Amino acid sequence: MMIKKVLSIVFAIVLVFGLSVCACAEEQRFVFDDAGVLTYHEIAEFEGRANILYQTWGCEVYIITYESLMEYEAWELNELLYAELKEYYGAGEDVVMLTLAMEERQYDILAHGYGNTAFTDYGKDVMAERFLDDFGSDDWYGGFSDYLDTCEEFLKMAAYGEPFDVGSEGDSFGANLFGVLIATIVSCVIALVVCFIFKAQMKTARLATEAHDYQKELNLTNHYDRFSHRDIRRVYNPPQDNDNNSGGGTTINAGGFSHKSGGF
Repeated sequence: MMIKKVLSIVFAIVLVFGLSVCACAEEQRFVFDDAGVLTYHEIAEFEGRANILYQTWGCEVYIITYESLMEYEAWELNELLYAELKEYYGAGEDVVMLTLAMEERQYDILAHGYGNTAFTDYGKDVMAERFLDDFGSDDWYGGFSDYLDTCEEFLKMAAYGEPFDVGSEGDSFGANLFGVLIATIVSCVIALVVCFIFKAQMKTARLATEAHDYQKELNLTNHYDRFSHRDIRRVYNPPQDNDNNSGGGTTINAGGFSHKSGGF
């Protein structure tokens, strides 16, 4: 009886441990840090952000770090990893994936399905510009954060029928400039009105002793959504091997993939 009781306890412990491992495996879907460059909390944060992108825009956004290319090209390794994710983790057809090979310091951006629509050749070039400075200084958290920010921006633009491509930055610069001018004018008018009100009340002015004495209600009739990182303007010089794509669009290979590779 004692042996059976001990075995029952051991079995219960193993079962609980196994269920915990399964639960953890299910939670880890979009971030695979094989090279160990991220902390547990950073992985959890990126998992959450990637999951929100998937739930919102329907495109799976992956982050992978690998020790070595193992004699493959960066794009070849990324396609092999995508096949593994599809077989063992149920990866879908609409995907964008950033993989780093740490030993060779090489990266590859892979897109498939709807990812090819949202992440054009030019879009991948701009995306790489945004994270390469971080990766170049071994700021893995900053680089992957910039990558996810850019994914959100591009997926949102594609969802509204205007994927980020050649000419997008110029058009959005004009739109943002117009928005800034309107916001500035509105702010100045509001400030002027407030100043006149304060001036009219100066005869009874006194120092307030409570914080709520300074509170004023302000009802704005318009608001504007802006991406903070779009405030940085860059002059884009495409690589020589991408000159044939200067007209925009996405170059897709026979397997249905598009890529952007390079070093960091």
